[in-house]
Amino acid sequence: MKIAKSSIGVFLIKMAITPIGFIGTLYAARVVGADTLGVFYLFTAVVSGLSLFLSFGIGSATTKRISEGEEQGEFLGAAFMMNLTLYGFTTLLLIIFREEIIGFIGYEPAYYFIFIVLLFKVFKKPISYALKGERRVATGKSLSLISDSVKVLLWVVLLTLGAEVLGLIVGYVVGYLAALVVGVGLITIKMKLPSKRHFKSIFDFSKYSWLGSVESKAFSWTDTIVLGLFVAPAYIGIYEVAWSISHLFYAVASAIGAVLFPNVSHLASKGKVSQIRDIIEEALIYVPIIAFPGLVGALLVGEGVLRIYGEEFVIGYIVLSILIVARIANTFKSVITKVINGLDRPDLSFRVYFVFLVLNLSLNFLLVYLIGWVGAAIATTLSIGIAMLLSYRYLDMLIGVSVPWRELGKEVGCALVMGLVLYPLAEYMAPLYIVETIFLVVLGALIYFGLLFLVSPKIKNKLISLSRSIITDYL
Repeated sequence: MKIAKSSIGVFLIKMAITPIGFIGTLYAARVVGADTLGVFYLFTAVVSGLSLFLSFGIGSATTKRISEGEEQGEFLGAAFMMNLTLYGFTTLLLIIFREEIIGFIGYEPAYYFIFIVLLFKVFKKPISYALKGERRVATGKSLSLISDSVKVLLWVVLLTLGAEVLGLIVGYVVGYLAALVVGVGLITIKMKLPSKRHFKSIFDFSKYSWLGSVESKAFSWTDTIVLGLFVAPAYIGIYEVAWSISHLFYAVASAIGAVLFPNVSHLASKGKVSQIRDIIEEALIYVPIIAFPGLVGALLVGEGVLRIYGEEFVIGYIVLSILIVARIANTFKSVITKVINGLDRPDLSFRVYFVFLVLNLSLNFLLVYLIGWVGAAIATTLSIGIAMLLSYRYLDMLIGVSVPWRELGKEVGCALVMGLVLYPLAEYMAPLYIVETIFLVVLGALIYFGLLFLVSPKIKNKLISLSRSIITDYL
C-alpha cells in the first residue's frame, strides 16, 4: 500500500502537469503554428541529446547508493563533481560542432541557450538524485510542476508579444531555472567531500546503467533528430504534438516506475525477494490501465483531439495512434527495467537498452527514409516492443514473475466494449470539434471504468482504497 500511495502522489502531480502542458502546447500551436514549434522541438531534442553526456548512468547509480542509506552526502558530492566534469566535455563538443548544431536547429540564438540549460542541469541533477534516493519521489516530481507552470506562463506572455521561437526557448529555460531554485531548498542531504571509493562505487553501477540514461532520452528524441534530417519543421511540430498527447497514457506507469526503483532497491538490500515479486505482479495490473482505453479512444477521436491544436495538426492522426501503442509497450518495459535495476542487476538492463537503441536508431533511419514521418512512429513502436519482451524475460529469470493475464484481459475487453459503444456516435458527430471530442472522451471514460469496476472487484477495491487515501492524505 505504501508504494501504491506513493505512486498515487506522483500520478496526481503528473495529472496536474498534464493540463498545464496541454494548455501551453495548445496556445503555442495556435499562435505560432507547427513550423515554429518544430524549430523549438529540434532545440529541445539537441538539449536532450547533449544532456546524455552529463550523466552516463550517474543518476541511477547515485539514486541506488543513496537509497541504501549509507554515506549519502559523500555519494551526492561525488555525483555532482562527476556531472560538472562531464559538462566541461559537453561544452567542448558544442564549440567544435557549432555550425552543424545551428544549421540543424535552424535558429542561431538557440545555440547559446544550450550552454545555459545544460549548466542548469548540472546543478539540478543532484537534487533529483537525492530526492529519489530518499524515496521522496512525489516531492521531486513537484519540481516539474513548477518548471512547466513557469514555462507556460512565460509562453503566454512572450508569444502574445510576438517573440515566437525565442519566446518558446526563454520560457523553457526560465522554467528550468525556477525548478532548480525551489529544488535547492527541498533536499535534506548535505553534500560532503567524497573519497575515491565513492566515485568507484558509482562507476561500478553506472558502467552498466549509463545506457539506461541514453535509452530513456533516445526514446524521446531519436525520432525527432532523424526527422530533422529528412522532413520540414512543420511535420516535426505535428509529430511532437502527437507525442505529447500520447504521453498522457504513460503517466500511471511513469508514476509507478519512479516509486518502484528506490523501494525495490531498499527491499533487495534486505533480501525480501518475495515481497518484490508481489509488488511487481500487482504493478503490472495498473501500469496500462489508462493506456488501453487511450489507444481505442485515439482511433475514434484522435482527429478531433488534434483539431483542437489547429486544422494543420489533423494529419498526425495515424502517428498519434501508433505512438500510443509505443507508450503501452513502454509502460511495461520501463517498470520492469526499474525493478531489474533495483535488484542490482544493471547488466541485464544494459542489454535491454542496447537492443532498443540499435533497433530504434537503425529502424528510424530506414523507415523515415522509405515511408516518411510515419516511419519514425513505427520504428519507435517496434523497437520498444522488442525491448519490452526482452526485459520481461530477464525479470522472469531473476525472480519468476507471473503476468496477471486475467486482469489485463479485463482491461482490454472493457476498452474494446467502450470503443464499440463510441464508434457509431463518433461517426454520427463527425467531423469532431472541441465540444464533440470532450463529450466522447468523458463518455468513454465513464463507460470504461464503469465496466471495469463491474468485471474486476480487485481493481475496483484497490482504486476505491487509493481514492480514500487521496482524500485523507492529499485533500
